[in-house]
Amino acid sequence: MKNALLIFLVLTFLSCSYSQVIYEGNISDGNSKVVLPYVNLGIVGKNVGTVSDINGNFKIELDAKYDNDTMRISTVGYKSVVFKVSQFKNEIHKNPILQLVQDVVELKQVVVLGKKLKEKILGNTTESRSIMAGFASNELGNEIGVVIKIKKSPTIIKKFNVSIAHNEYESLKFRVNFYDLKNGLPNKNILNENIIVTGQKKEGKITVDLRDYNIVVEDDFFVSLEWIEDLGENGLFFSAGFFGSPTISRQTSQGDWKKIGNVNMGFNVTVKY
Repeated sequence: MKNALLIFLVLTFLSCSYSQVIYEGNISDGNSKVVLPYVNLGIVGKNVGTVSDINGNFKIELDAKYDNDTMRISTVGYKSVVFKVSQFKNEIHKNPILQLVQDVVELKQVVVLGKKLKEKILGNTTESRSIMAGFASNELGNEIGVVIKIKKSPTIIKKFNVSIAHNEYESLKFRVNFYDLKNGLPNKNILNENIIVTGQKKEGKITVDLRDYNIVVEDDFFVSLEWIEDLGENGLFFSAGFFGSPTISRQTSQGDWKKIGNVNMGFNVTVKY
């Protein structure tokens, strides 16, 4: 009986071991063949995902229980690709190089005639060191942000501002994302190119100049910071408060968005309208 139980436990362990496999590959432009950094890969709504590195390489661990779920690969400026997870596995086995096709998006033209624009700061402007909040984990694709309510349409976004309350990393690298909203949650990324933020600041305000990106919105939107490089387990916290727009986060690429308690991140934007 003991031998039978031991055999059962060994077989169960082997079954679990083989159900999760790490899949590796590379993502590039289907036309130019240039590698694509910081592409989001993940199972839609399952909090299983990752981000390709600066050389387009990725690793993702996939459990067999997700085989009938949907895998999405997406990045700004390119058409998203969708697979069943089982199909994605087969494709990677056959050829680990995935290619994306550029998505041509017509840029909005903003014409202001005979009007002096007002400059305002929208969002949570706290620079508190006593109330802090940060990423739930250092998992690639982990994302946090806030909803920004505009005063007038159209609104031109000039700068993104955030205050670091505590940082134990030697250097930082994030992506700034802007989304439109659906039912109060982030929906579609409205950018045409990546906005990458780097720095070494231990505390204090960081301002990202967005004037060259021509970001124009006509309704309320969501702005976020996304974890795109594995920097280790050190601590990073942003100034936060208890007033303003609630923080919204997702654990990893293509995961579900969720509102986080009553703490509001000190994220804001400088705009003109």
